[in-house]
Amino acid sequence: MSPSRIDRRASAAKQGCASPRGEGSPRGKRLALIAALALAVPGLPTAHAQEPDLSAEYDPYSQAWNGMASFVGLAEGMGFSVRIVSQLEWSEVGAGQILFLVFPLQRVDPAKLGAFINAGGNVVIADDFGEGKDAMQAMGLLRAEVAQANASRFYEGRPYAPIANARGDHPLAREVGDVITNHPAVLTRVEGADTVVALDQGAIVVAGERGSGRFIAISDPSILINRMLQFPGNVRLTANMFNWLDRHGPDGKRVAKEIVLLRGDVRMYGEPLAYIDDPRAGELGRSVADLNHWLSTADAWLLTPAAMKALAATLAGLLLVLALFALPVRRGPKIDGAWLRFSRPTRRDDPQRLIGDADRGGSASNLVLACMMRDQVQRLLADVTGKSEPLYTIPEAQLVAEVSRVHGNVAGIALSRVYRRLRALPSRGQAAAPWSSGHLPRREFDSLFQDVGELCRTLGVADDVA
Repeated sequence: MSPSRIDRRASAAKQGCASPRGEGSPRGKRLALIAALALAVPGLPTAHAQEPDLSAEYDPYSQAWNGMASFVGLAEGMGFSVRIVSQLEWSEVGAGQILFLVFPLQRVDPAKLGAFINAGGNVVIADDFGEGKDAMQAMGLLRAEVAQANASRFYEGRPYAPIANARGDHPLAREVGDVITNHPAVLTRVEGADTVVALDQGAIVVAGERGSGRFIAISDPSILINRMLQFPGNVRLTANMFNWLDRHGPDGKRVAKEIVLLRGDVRMYGEPLAYIDDPRAGELGRSVADLNHWLSTADAWLLTPAAMKALAATLAGLLLVLALFALPVRRGPKIDGAWLRFSRPTRRDDPQRLIGDADRGGSASNLVLACMMRDQVQRLLADVTGKSEPLYTIPEAQLVAEVSRVHGNVAGIALSRVYRRLRALPSRGQAAAPWSSGHLPRREFDSLFQDVGELCRTLGVADDVA
């Protein structure tokens, strides 16, 4: 967080705000009361109180004025589960999740966010002074980081708390009325989206659709913190976001069941799924999409109808060729049983065969060597965790967290980079069996070797791999 932002937050904490007045619809009042009572949001500090802990800003577990415990309570009260991520794998966010990017401190890749939405993903990006500006610009939104927003009304006359108003008949604006902001940035250009909440000059909340997905952009993430969710309009707006992004399928059942919350300095990697959801698809389209999703979760590839036909024709041709070779064309003149003689084949991890295959650039030895590296990493991680075979007995997130705790975040990041590739390797016995057909290209082996070496260096035992 930038020093200027800390100063602004500290200033707001020192000045404080009075209890929210009974403005808005009765339904909005009830939502505000439920959120406040369920999470016991404490009162804001007065001018003579101590400065709040700014490390709690946007903390989903914090009940301080600048935390997000009220947001989590509101989501869970509406039937969603909330998952806070320490790193985001784009391919793991599907139709059952709504992605919330709150004040990201690592750059949000515009291409990946755009691909995620076009494929059917639903996302909220709430950012005023963070690293989401490029992604917003790619969506046709120009964010201006102003010192003071231009507004005709301010909450209790306080210049850092301009009052925005709901605009138009968009579902997000339903029963919202006034929205209290806190040192907001503004969206001075909005293209391809609807303005939902705006000040006199500049939008605060916009919503739109790309491909088969939906997005909401917020230029003031502070409207989601505990203190701001004491205002009826802010609560009603947040509830409308959940309802609008929680689209239902043709059978009327809820599609989204989980809120994936990313806030602050969180690493984002991987690629979004090629297909996530299409609420306008018919029964046949959804059946094909379910099959594709099952194939993707089974580490298979997504097959188009043309590819399925081509694969079926290829398999039929192979079976025909095998049948022609298997059937005897003519009986030989002599049957001496020579074909029954058995000679034990050499194992692929035999030293002579292993070295000879490596010298010839063979990929079979690469697979065996990769399994050896995997077994070495297993021993190193077992020393860290105290458990045998941690790659297969401990979940990824827990294992990365344990390694980060013992050897630092660099070691945790290095482990996450190779975790899945190591788990995907067969056992050493399977890789070394004479009848095994598995292989590992030299390029993939070199990449894995470098990443495993980096992991071992962070664990302080690089010589073991060398």
